[in-house]
Amino acid sequence: MEGNQKFSGSKGMVWVNGDKLANIKSFEAKVTAEYDDVKIAGEFGTDSKYMGYSLEGTMTLHKIDSKVAKLVADGFKTGKMPSVTIVSGLDDPDALGMEKVEIDGVKFTELALAKWEIGQTVEEEVPFKAKSFKYLELV
Repeated sequence: MEGNQKFSGSKGMVWVNGDKLANIKSFEAKVTAEYDDVKIAGEFGTDSKYMGYSLEGTMTLHKIDSKVAKLVADGFKTGKMPSVTIVSGLDDPDALGMEKVEIDGVKFTELALAKWEIGQTVEEEVPFKAKSFKYLELV
């Protein structure tokens, strides 16, 4: 491995429903396995049975518009949440390729109505849960 092959987040990209977010600052999505404990007669240890997974994440945006609010505000008030797909891409000219993942069934879990501080630039954190994922490209 050469040091310059390590990915830099500087070329990270996010698309929400096909629209590229120019104001993305950071992005994280993770899958967590869910297990059911299984006790086996005659053994002291506990085994486990895989039962599925949960998927969640957070986007942090430089606040330049109300794109997320426009997308989900009515859903919070009416109970009819919009269908959202997020694609995250990480590219780097020195790396060995691009990694890209599609996250489907995204449901935003919070909407920041107002958060700011005098003398500071404003950021917006957008946490979400999702139903499924698939890799579009792997390195």
